[in-house]
Amino acid sequence: MGNAKANQLKTTRHIARKILQLRVTNNLTQEKFAEKINVDIRTVSRAESGCNRPSAETLEMIAEAFNVPISYFMINLFMRSTKIRQKLFLKLMQNLMYQTLEN
Repeated sequence: MGNAKANQLKTTRHIARKILQLRVTNNLTQEKFAEKINVDIRTVSRAESGCNRPSAETLEMIAEAFNVPISYFMINLFMRSTKIRQKLFLKLMQNLMYQTLEN
């Protein structure tokens, strides 16, 4: 596995842990969490398991619903990251901002 691919996987897993942490901290089942952010329960399950990285729109809905900044999903990752992961983080944040501006 290439370095960039490995870093993308680490980022996806980190986001998955943050989503799970947010759900558990709020004492919600996956079903109630999905209802709160208006997505299918499979979306939550895939996001928490790290099978799929949530879209920027989904992360934004989660952030709004739980009153956390979008950076909540990346904070610890960024603090420990290498230059390559910092670039991935910046690219993700740019994509999030771009998608937000489009809507």
